[in-house]
Amino acid sequence: MSFPEVLSLVLLGVVLVFAIAQRINIGILALAAALPILALTGTSADTLYESFPGDLFVLIAGVSLLFAHLERSGALGRLVEVVYAAIGERRWLLPWAGFAIAAGMSTAGAFSTAPIAFLVPTIAAVSVRYKSSFLLSELAVIIGANSSGLSPLNPTGATVRTAADKFGVHYSTWGLWAVSFATAVVVVLVLQLIDRARRPSGRAYTVTPAPAEQPEAEGDRPPTPTYLWSTVVALVAFLVLVVAFKTDVGVTSMALGVLLQIAFRPDGRALLARVPWPSILLLCGLLTYLGLLQEIGTIDAIQDGLDHVGTGALLVILLSYLTVLLCCIESSTLGVLGLTVPLAATAFGNGPETFWVLAAVAVPAALMVMNPIHVAGTLVIANSALDEQDRLFRKLLGLAVTLAVIAPAVLVVPALITS
Repeated sequence: MSFPEVLSLVLLGVVLVFAIAQRINIGILALAAALPILALTGTSADTLYESFPGDLFVLIAGVSLLFAHLERSGALGRLVEVVYAAIGERRWLLPWAGFAIAAGMSTAGAFSTAPIAFLVPTIAAVSVRYKSSFLLSELAVIIGANSSGLSPLNPTGATVRTAADKFGVHYSTWGLWAVSFATAVVVVLVLQLIDRARRPSGRAYTVTPAPAEQPEAEGDRPPTPTYLWSTVVALVAFLVLVVAFKTDVGVTSMALGVLLQIAFRPDGRALLARVPWPSILLLCGLLTYLGLLQEIGTIDAIQDGLDHVGTGALLVILLSYLTVLLCCIESSTLGVLGLTVPLAATAFGNGPETFWVLAAVAVPAALMVMNPIHVAGTLVIANSALDEQDRLFRKLLGLAVTLAVIAPAVLVVPALITS
């Protein structure tokens, strides 16, 4: 490796350390780290900006705005009311209701933090009546939302696809979503069976919810039925255009969001507040820096190094456990996948095992958001009774660590068989 290549990797390590230790946005750090590399190698800034993922920027912003309309119009709240009214006293279905709503929203394109932020306090309010189902229902929402985020319509799935495409790696995007969704179903089912088995002995862990009050929608005009049904029609149109006619996800969602904005004139500032700007900055900055590493030859040098590490089996195991380790200590799953998916793509290329390698890397990472250092885990704790929050913190941490050990071990098996 040349000195600029070594320095670029050292700076990437420094970026990760500061992001974890001081909670600084990785995107900001990565863009700052690009300056000495540009100066040392003589690479122009125009070359750096060519790596800026403009398509992902538009996708995240556009889809977030479209789902902000759905939330603001009351469509999402109405959906939750209808689903839980239909369940009635069938308590065993409660976790699956939240799971289905969250998974559906993420599969359709909602950035996973949106359904989680909307549903966690909503589920807490519902669970006042069904306290014994509170924790399992919240976990089902989190697992369903984040695991379904590997949909190609979702920013997380699009990030994995973009990172793989940069290195000439192609795979079944819906196939990866299917593996992640199936894994999520199995995890929730196992958690439910364990919960049921422990109840007769009194060892089940029951958490008391403390629901937060839902703020009323801001703006000059209250939502109307016309606005509500128009947002539903817009969502259906979005899915039809993207899935059936292969239109661009970002541009399509942005166009539909603008039409709703013009027609119903909700508070524009409130809608823009629903766009996850820190995540956009994180992703765009990190991928831009990784593009610079590819331009100066660092990625090629990494590939040469990986070829001498050992067997493909060892690499799959290392990459999978490295990803869940980083996800346990770094609050952004998106940022971690932005780092590790290029490593997987570089190491395995378009081999027959590549799909399962990506699954072994990405799917376990999606399960780590229940960790109490993540936004999702923090929200669950915040919506529980104050005197139970310390115990719940330990419970969520222990569950995340358990899944961090088991999930990669299971998901690397298909990759090892096909390699």
